[in-house]
Amino acid sequence: MGKRISFIFLAIIALLIILPLSLLFFWSFNGKWMYPTVFPEQYTLKVLHQMISETNFFPAILNTLVIALGATIGSLLIALPAARYFAFQKKWSQRFVEILIYLPLILPTIAITTSSQILFLRFHLTGSFSGIILIHIYFCLPYAMQILLESYRKMGEGYSITAYTLGAGSLRTFRLVTWPLLRPGIITSASLVFIVSCSQYLPTFFIGGGRIVTLPLLLLPYANNGRLGIASAYSLIFLGCTIVGVFILKMMIGGMNHGRKYS
Repeated sequence: MGKRISFIFLAIIALLIILPLSLLFFWSFNGKWMYPTVFPEQYTLKVLHQMISETNFFPAILNTLVIALGATIGSLLIALPAARYFAFQKKWSQRFVEILIYLPLILPTIAITTSSQILFLRFHLTGSFSGIILIHIYFCLPYAMQILLESYRKMGEGYSITAYTLGAGSLRTFRLVTWPLLRPGIITSASLVFIVSCSQYLPTFFIGGGRIVTLPLLLLPYANNGRLGIASAYSLIFLGCTIVGVFILKMMIGGMNHGRKYS
C-alpha cells in the first residue's frame, strides 16, 4: 500500500514537470495551432530560425553564464566564512545582524535596484559586468547563507575542534574536514544561487543599462507581448543553460562522485 501511494505521488510530480515542458516544446515548434485541437496541426522551425538569427542570441547566453558563475563564486566566498561565524552565535545582537542579511528577500526588488543604481553610477559600475555581478551577489547572498547556515549547524563544531586538537591548521582543517562534510550543502547553495542569478531581470536591466544583454532581457519582452512561440523557445534555451551551468558547478566543486557506492 505504501509503495502504491509513493508511486502515485511520483507520477503526479512527474506529470506536473513534464506537462509545462511539453507545452513549451509544442509552442516552440508550432506552425498552426487552432482551437479546439489538443496538439499543433503543423510543426515548423521558423521560430528557432528567428531566435538564432537575432544578433544578441549567442552573446546573451554567454553573458548569462558568465554573470551567474561570477555571482555564484562571489556569493560562496562571502557566505562560507559568514555562515560559519553566525551558525554558532547565540547572542541576540549577532543574530540580529544575521537577520539583516535576508533584507533583499523582504524589500521590493525595484526599490533596491533603483536606489543602488545611484550608488553604482558614482562608482562607474553601471553598464559593466562587475556591477551586474555585484548586484546579483546582493540578491543571491541570502539563499547561499540560509543553506550554508543549516549545513554548518548540522555538522557542528566537533569535527573542526578535533582536527585542531590533533594539530591541523585552519586551512588544512577546512580542506580535509569542513569542505568534504559541507560539500552537499555547498553544491545545493551554488546551484540555487546560479539559477537565481540567471533569472534576474530588473537588476540586470537597470545596472546593465541595456549594454549587457542576458536571456531574461530577451525572453520577457516576448512573453509580455504575447509572442508565445519565441518566448517558449527562449524558455527552453534558458532551461538548458541552467542545467548545463549547474552540472559544471557540480563538477567544479567535486560532487559528481558524492554518494556513489563502489564495489
